[in-house]
Amino acid sequence: MKKDPDYMVTIQDTNFILTKSQIEFDAPNYFTTCFLGDFEESKTLHLKLSRDPGLFRIISDYLCGYNIFPLAEQVVPARMSPQLVLTNLQIDAEFYQLDGLVEQCEALIAQKHSETGSDKRYLLLGCEYDHFPDTDVVWPLEHHIDTAVRPESRHWRTIVTGQRLGQKPLREMEFPENHTGFQGLRRIGAVERFAREMGCVDHMLVGWYHELVDLCDRSPGAHYELIVVLAL
Repeated sequence: MKKDPDYMVTIQDTNFILTKSQIEFDAPNYFTTCFLGDFEESKTLHLKLSRDPGLFRIISDYLCGYNIFPLAEQVVPARMSPQLVLTNLQIDAEFYQLDGLVEQCEALIAQKHSETGSDKRYLLLGCEYDHFPDTDVVWPLEHHIDTAVRPESRHWRTIVTGQRLGQKPLREMEFPENHTGFQGLRRIGAVERFAREMGCVDHMLVGWYHELVDLCDRSPGAHYELIVVLAL
């Protein structure tokens, strides 16, 4: 009987060997497309990616058919907080197109929100604006606030429950506790200033989401989206 080949996946210089049964688990997925399709990887049997190797160890176990939840402390990547590992695992599961793992992550995230008070309400301050800096330098968020608060920027607000925080795009938001030092404090202050300018003075900052959407016609301008999350 002809032996099935092994497939090598290199994640940031860390090598993982997958069998055919592993890559076909929860198929179709990113691995079946690369290794069993018409791509170069189907010839070299080698795939190089710049994802997180710690998260991929968990995914490798999942591809073996193992139950990986609840996650043990030992499998949490060293540079990742336990609070973020489940969310980041879902992001990688989506990247690898592992629909079954995505569903498991979504269910666990929803359960955690339910256990920790997902009915708690949050105020979202949304803004869309075009930023035209004087130079080609890409300035950080704190340099955008003067533009974001202008009347011509498009503002909106809504109230959501905690369950929404586990969904796109809010699950990718930044948190104040992850920004330290002078630069970090200045960025937090800038986001809080935006909230004050929008008339929200007494609400605690939970986090924010800031994204470059696309380039505008007038280079070097660009179109941005900003969502600030406040606790009610």
